[in-house]
Amino acid sequence: MRAPLSSLEQRSYDAIVIGGGAAGASSAQHLASQGYSTLLVDQGDFASGTSSRSSRLLYCGLAYFSPDYELWRFAYRPRDLLTRVRMAKLAMECRTQLMRTMPKRLNKHTFFFPVYRDSKYLGWKVDLGYKALGLFGSRDAPLNYRRIPAEAAADQFGLIRLMDRSRLESVGVFTEYQFNWAERICVDTVLDAERCGATVRNYTKAVKLERMPGSSWQVTLEDTQMTGSTAQVRGGILINAAGPWADQVNAQAVRSPRKRLVGIKGVNIMVKLPDGCRGLGMETISSIGQPFYCMPWGKYHFFGPTETVFDGNPEDVRVLPEEVAFILNEANTVFPSLALSQKDIIYSWSGVRPRTASTGHEGVKSLTIHDMSDDGMPNALTVTGTPIMLHRHAGRAVVSKVKQMRRPSQQGRTLSYGAKLPPDNQNSLPISYDYPEVKVADLRHAAAHEHVETLVDLLFRRVSLGWAGDMGLSSARAAAEAIADIVGWDDERVTAEVLGYARFVQEHFNPAQPASALG
Repeated sequence: MRAPLSSLEQRSYDAIVIGGGAAGASSAQHLASQGYSTLLVDQGDFASGTSSRSSRLLYCGLAYFSPDYELWRFAYRPRDLLTRVRMAKLAMECRTQLMRTMPKRLNKHTFFFPVYRDSKYLGWKVDLGYKALGLFGSRDAPLNYRRIPAEAAADQFGLIRLMDRSRLESVGVFTEYQFNWAERICVDTVLDAERCGATVRNYTKAVKLERMPGSSWQVTLEDTQMTGSTAQVRGGILINAAGPWADQVNAQAVRSPRKRLVGIKGVNIMVKLPDGCRGLGMETISSIGQPFYCMPWGKYHFFGPTETVFDGNPEDVRVLPEEVAFILNEANTVFPSLALSQKDIIYSWSGVRPRTASTGHEGVKSLTIHDMSDDGMPNALTVTGTPIMLHRHAGRAVVSKVKQMRRPSQQGRTLSYGAKLPPDNQNSLPISYDYPEVKVADLRHAAAHEHVETLVDLLFRRVSLGWAGDMGLSSARAAAEAIADIVGWDDERVTAEVLGYARFVQEHFNPAQPASALG
């Protein structure tokens, strides 16, 4: 059982990090490893916001050399070219580092980029983009790009046989890497931050930020699981890594902070394609000029995303019928033989990505660390525009900024980028014979050591059952009962957790599997 929030009352830290997603977890990990006494808090569970709605792709960085970007623009905007080269290089470097240090959390897949006879994205432009990316590749995470004629590709790959070959001229073939599930990357990072000395708390909301003498900060915290439980802590540096909530957090400190982010809503739909497509994926440009993909996910695939500006509360984001219709139309344009419809959708989900605000309506895809001094928030930083694949780079960048502001008060420790795996227990039964890789012992280890507060935490973010075809509904009660003695749940609480899990799945994912699967 975790310590009461009151145990933090009047404690002081070198740095307080608000937000336990990818950027916040990495910031806490890197700060703690450098000897900064660090507190990490999240209003929900770790990785329960944007990080839990990731495409899960360890992206190669094609967007920076996208075939829809006209080459003549570089002549007039040379800085744009330099920025794109820098970001593409960074994407490939991060991809390599993750493959070297966390291979058990990644899967390798063959992906395609279709080249059509009637498209403005000509084969030579596609070649140019991928070959430019290939310059930044490595032996550990090679791009392996080549382009082959459509019919030859169809002979080799089931996914290509589903495309409209009357239009298809050729196919770019390359290697992509995918997180097993993105939330676990964040949880591993949080656990290592804790090992390095950070204090970490989920379900702990920063409800008030106050400047103190000497430009330090007093933060009032509230336990969102226990009504009325609060504590006040102090921090020398404030790191706002709250993702799409970042502007709301800044507004707790000053009346009118500058807008630092633009929320971009993304929607995905999960379907079952023919078995010959398993493990194969596709990236292309949609009919409205945005990225569009078909992503492998175990026995399934998901299509998406949509990209629309979202100005509401991130907690209220939901999938809309018109967004599903758009994705289905785009999927059927690429794969007309599938004739996908609403009845083929296994589940769907949406999330809000925090892009960095700019003069453009849709913001920019750029990791930015904002010094908040000009907003009346000295010794405060706000992090925006961090895709999960760049989270380690973001953590290192935050430490670099903090070092210019304050010295650490403690001895540092060597951090570890490796996966935090449960002890091997071959004698443990699986929680479900449909998913033999998740054992009862794994659930119990997570409950005892990984800050599990709810059944949703366990099945979505400590193990991957929540992202299975039935979304873990058939295993929910058995999972709750398996950890009840560790987390102190009586029969009434077990039932409440199971029902709460079903409500969460229904509300956020619109599953085809009925709630009766709970048994």
